[in-house]
Amino acid sequence: MVSIERANIEDVPEIKRVLSETWIATYSPLLSQATINTVTSVWHSPNQLAVEIQNPHIFFGVAKIADGTIAGLTTVGQRTDDTIMLSRLYVHPQYQRHGIGSKLLHAGIAAFPPARIILLEVEEHNQQAYAFYLRHGFRDMESKEDRVHSDVIKVIVMAKHLPPN
Repeated sequence: MVSIERANIEDVPEIKRVLSETWIATYSPLLSQATINTVTSVWHSPNQLAVEIQNPHIFFGVAKIADGTIAGLTTVGQRTDDTIMLSRLYVHPQYQRHGIGSKLLHAGIAAFPPARIILLEVEEHNQQAYAFYLRHGFRDMESKEDRVHSDVIKVIVMAKHLPPN
């Protein structure tokens, strides 16, 4: 049994653990250790996570299993009145392929009922995530490059049109 709920400040240490372990498992074959260290220390800093949790324009959701362990998380933010951005969707490798990512995605979309478009960026070599988003109706819009530490990360920008409520 998995429940999706809004994250709270007390969840920050476990959220950071899930992000770090998932990033290492996913990106170690693709990115340098220095880049992974930068991401897990800066993008996933406890202060940054706390700011996002407290931001009313961001849905920061966590997937908790029956014993309260955080198995995954998502952050979705409002960009315009009708457009939202999926910034994070991570499921710990131990809990992947059990529908948790789908539940997190749906909860993030449901948090913004007026939205008509959801955007995301996925690293082009992260084929598991790319295939997941295709299965959920996202389509490629463009490709771009981001520099993080010493690596150039090639990303695919994807979009999905949402039905009216």
